[in-house]
Amino acid sequence: MAKVSIKSERITPFGGIFHVREQFSRYVGPVIDKVLGLRCTSFGYQYGEIAGSLASVYFCGGDCVEDVTSHLMPHLALHPTLRTCSSDTILRAISELATANTTYTSDTGKSYDFNTATKLNRLLVKALLSTGQLMAGASYDLDFDHQFIETEKYDAKMTYKKFTGYSPGSASLLVADFRTIYILLKV
Repeated sequence: MAKVSIKSERITPFGGIFHVREQFSRYVGPVIDKVLGLRCTSFGYQYGEIAGSLASVYFCGGDCVEDVTSHLMPHLALHPTLRTCSSDTILRAISELATANTTYTSDTGKSYDFNTATKLNRLLVKALLSTGQLMAGASYDLDFDHQFIETEKYDAKMTYKKFTGYSPGSASLLVADFRTIYILLKV
C-alpha cells in the first residue's frame, strides 16, 4: 500500500538558490554597495540586491533577465528575508551603471571606441579580493585578447577582419596556485 503525504505549498524546485543568495548577500552584496554606492536611501533596491537577483536567473538555469519575473519570482519570494527585484529594475540599474565610450582616433584617421567602466572594474577587483580569489600585494599575470563575434545588429562595427560584429575583450588572470580567473570585458 502506498503512503500519501501532503506537502507544504512552500516547496520550491529552486530552494538550493537560497543558500547561495544568503552567502552572496553576506559576502559580496556589501562590497557591491560600498564600491557602487547606495542606489537609494529609502525603500528601493540596492545594487547588491539587484546583482543577487540577476545572478539567481543564471544559477537557476534561466536564459534572460526576464526569467526572474516570469519564472522565478514566485519561488524566490518564499525566502523570508531575501528581496528579489523584477527584471525591469535589474535592467534599469544596469542602464544606470553604463558609461559613455571614449573614442580615440589613430594617426591614419581610424576611430576606436573604448569603455573602461572604471567603477565596475574597481568593483571586480574589490569583489575578487573580498572572496579571496586575489590577494593584496601578490603578483599576477594578465592575458588579454579580443574575441570577434560576427553579427548584423544595429550597433555592430566593422572589424579589421572585414566583417561587422562585436569585439569584446577577454582576459584571464593566472593566479599563483595556477587557478585561472576569467574576466569578460566588453570593449
